[in-house]
Amino acid sequence: MIFEDDFPLLVSAHAIQQFQDRIAPMSNEKVEACILGGIRQAANIKLQPDGHSFRVRTRRPFPFEFRAYCVFDPEKLAYVVTTIVKGDSNVTRKHKRKEEPL
Repeated sequence: MIFEDDFPLLVSAHAIQQFQDRIAPMSNEKVEACILGGIRQAANIKLQPDGHSFRVRTRRPFPFEFRAYCVFDPEKLAYVVTTIVKGDSNVTRKHKRKEEPL
């Protein structure tokens, strides 16, 4: 879990818009609170290969399932949520196989 005093966490306007478009149409303030709340309670946190960013996946019982990508901004000395995608991995990775000839 990520606690509020671990490090500053900001939400970009782009991430707010993505949440509204992809997850739930709500006011900017509610979306920001929902994103921060989801990240703070998440147990599935994965450091990305660059070593400076991480991905957080929220799960039920949190009201919305999503993945948030966070990048460290050295100017703001904080992590910034840059991207929000739906949390349902079944939708994102469906591959169709070509039929093999008999």
